[in-house]
Amino acid sequence: MGLFNYVRKFYRGLRVMYYATARAYSWPISCFKFHLNGVKFHSDFIGYGIPILDVNLKGSFTIGQKFRFNSGKYHAMGGRQQQCYFVVAKGGQLIIGNNVRVTSVAIICHNKISIGDNVMIGINTVIYDTDFHSLNPNMRNGYPERIDGVKTKPVIIHDGAFIGGHTTILKGVTIGQNAIVGAGSVVIQDIPAEQVWAGNPARYIRDTYNYDHVKVLEDECK
Repeated sequence: MGLFNYVRKFYRGLRVMYYATARAYSWPISCFKFHLNGVKFHSDFIGYGIPILDVNLKGSFTIGQKFRFNSGKYHAMGGRQQQCYFVVAKGGQLIIGNNVRVTSVAIICHNKISIGDNVMIGINTVIYDTDFHSLNPNMRNGYPERIDGVKTKPVIIHDGAFIGGHTTILKGVTIGQNAIVGAGSVVIQDIPAEQVWAGNPARYIRDTYNYDHVKVLEDECK
């Protein structure tokens, strides 16, 4: 048992060193990739892991202050880890506000995706503002496939929203201020501010807590 404990501690030490090293080189490499893709960003971001970026020369990607992302299987382990994907097609506009935190997300923008301030997006969430393929079977099944009729609509996520992990957000959706989306949801319609929605398709569950009222009750119970 003594030898086993020594080996276990040695292994843990190596793992800590690996994580520290990986996080140290994540920042400069991510900066380099941001610059190559024409991303407008602030140097105060924190990146654990390296994202995948594909920003068209006629698209735009803007990131606010204090952005934080976890990208890859060794960062914020929660299952189904992947690198973060930020894809902006020709004419697309991707805007991420201040103090936004994401983990292993895929954000695919062909029209416009706007994420407000203080938004948290859980692991493995995907946001699509496009159908990718035509809904017309003749166009979709042709060879070569015709994509000129593919529908796109903006996705707007307002300040303070919290998106649970493994959520899918589809085109044309607006998520209101401080709204909460339960894990594993598929969002196909607007979610009003200060409400909790969950499910497939996502539906209303209840209003969010009145935190000031809860705080008063907690103080009274002390």
